[in-house]
Amino acid sequence: MSPAFSSPGNLLINGGFLSGLWTRLAGNASNAVVCAVETRTFVADRWHLRYAVPVGGPVSQARSDVVPPETTAATSLEIRGGEGVAEKVFVGQTLEADEAPAYRRELRFTAWCQIEHSIQRACPVRLVVSNATTRDLFDGSVGTLLQTEAKLVPVNDWTRLDFIFDVRAAGRSGLVVEVEIPAAFLSDPAARLRLSAASLGPASLPEPPPRSSAVETLLARRFFQRHSGESVYALGRALACNPHELYIPFTFPEMRAFPAITLPQDNAELAVFSPEGVRQSGFVYDAPFCALGSAVIRATKSSHELRDGYLAFLGYRGAILLDAEL
Repeated sequence: MSPAFSSPGNLLINGGFLSGLWTRLAGNASNAVVCAVETRTFVADRWHLRYAVPVGGPVSQARSDVVPPETTAATSLEIRGGEGVAEKVFVGQTLEADEAPAYRRELRFTAWCQIEHSIQRACPVRLVVSNATTRDLFDGSVGTLLQTEAKLVPVNDWTRLDFIFDVRAAGRSGLVVEVEIPAAFLSDPAARLRLSAASLGPASLPEPPPRSSAVETLLARRFFQRHSGESVYALGRALACNPHELYIPFTFPEMRAFPAITLPQDNAELAVFSPEGVRQSGFVYDAPFCALGSAVIRATKSSHELRDGYLAFLGYRGAILLDAEL
């Protein structure tokens, strides 16, 4: 069941930029990430940033404590300008094909927006809506459905963005809803654009109320998860063992699709232990088998001499990342 129907209301997940839904920033003291021009970058859970064309200098995304006083928001998404930015930037979310009955109508997008700039006194911002041509495939297989007229956001003051648009003609393969930010604004390293309290829902209905943080977290975890020693110590005991490999089960909350799994390769972060609890070294890890809610991690070391063992985190630095983003 898609998020739209499992929890009616805002079609955007983490529209409130909740303080606990910045999973990719865990362990990042700067609270900021430089966004490579060649690919989408995620910082706030479910919110991506991409460039119109992969050329020029990069911008950065950051978690900000600057929020509109009119809301109960604790954080906002901050886009920071950079030297040599040559292309406009898009910030938004993808909606799954299963949500087509919810999004194929007249919709309303709202959000609070604030800008800072050393020269410009306002920034034109508009909404761009794209249509996937292949089910839940958004890496180039999209076509622009509509672009709203730009709204001028003045510097310093929080401004309410409010766009109404009709997507009844949209296909059923998925939708992309993005805020477009011009390169001329972001080419100043001092430029800042913040988004907060965003929502997307039927234009004929009142703005949907915020969901609880527990529900929002549940929805976001369908797309991306981070597991570390802060939440789990021992991942599991070996299902099978041969002279060169141990196969260890790992379970996690079910995701929307088979996730791409990134494992620590530093034995100071993730390590094999003997049944007696003796830490081993020299293992490398991969995940040859994966399902929606479980995987098998393979620990490989030639002639490891173990008959059994288990896998566990050491401290809190290392993490297993599970990515099932659209």
